[in-house]
Amino acid sequence: MRAPDFCSAFEAIGSVVIAEFDLAGQLLHGNAGLHRITAGQPTSLWQLVAHPNVDSILASPPDPAGIVYTGLLTAQSADGSMLTLTGTIHRHGDRIRLLAGYDMNEFEALSVSLLALNEDLNLAYRELGLSKQAVEAREAAILKLSLTDALTGVGNRRMLDEVLVREVERSRRHGDPLSLTILDIDHFKRVNDTWGHDTGDRVLRETGAVLLQTMRLCDIATRMGGEEFVLLLPGTDLDAAVICAERLRCAMSAHDFNLSAPVTSSFGVATLAAGEAGPALLARADDGLYRAKQQGRNRVVAAPHGA
Repeated sequence: MRAPDFCSAFEAIGSVVIAEFDLAGQLLHGNAGLHRITAGQPTSLWQLVAHPNVDSILASPPDPAGIVYTGLLTAQSADGSMLTLTGTIHRHGDRIRLLAGYDMNEFEALSVSLLALNEDLNLAYRELGLSKQAVEAREAAILKLSLTDALTGVGNRRMLDEVLVREVERSRRHGDPLSLTILDIDHFKRVNDTWGHDTGDRVLRETGAVLLQTMRLCDIATRMGGEEFVLLLPGTDLDAAVICAERLRCAMSAHDFNLSAPVTSSFGVATLAAGEAGPALLARADDGLYRAKQQGRNRVVAAPHGA
């Protein structure tokens, strides 16, 4: 049954509930706001209004405008959830009319709660991101420590083994030369025997510092063990590697180790040959180092391919 004088002008409004019932509470007409709550299912006034009690309302005498109730209404939606509305119930002859809107106080409180929840959620995401960054930074620091020689600050033997495999593969893939230099401090046992192990450790630390200050950014410095250091030289052929080693030899000779005797170093240099593996390259550089010591120390000797 249509009631154009009451509801037709408000049919499309979704934020306001407008409905008309007969005295038995059966729905005669409802707008879009009502159908939004009931999902278009038939309903009665008693099914729709859970609070206050409909019988008590209708038992009350209407005011001159026909209003029997004004205030908060708890409506039950089709899914069983409860919705708070603010409105009035009118009784006009054999019709009961409901005009109600969503409770703005509740919506405002809900909006505030949602904003607070969103802020908490954003904060949680930020903290999670920071925590993840902290964990990643800690993992990176641990990895760096695991690959660093604690005494000298250059890479350790583990790092040498890892980067040697990586750089040999890179050299093969791109066809770039790869060279390697072994440095050994001359007469290092004499340093320990004469001035003690603390002084020996200082000489090792300062040797690491000289390496780091003299090498190029693309070079990789490591301590192989004892007084032996290895400098990996990516993209460097044998002639350029000999120049790098000679520059480092001069830097070691010129460095003031604060001892009564000079500290010098011997160097062996080798360049990766076709089909050669990392250990073989290291062995050939070590052979060059051995010959540098045989020839009087404090010099650079390059190991030719196949030597």
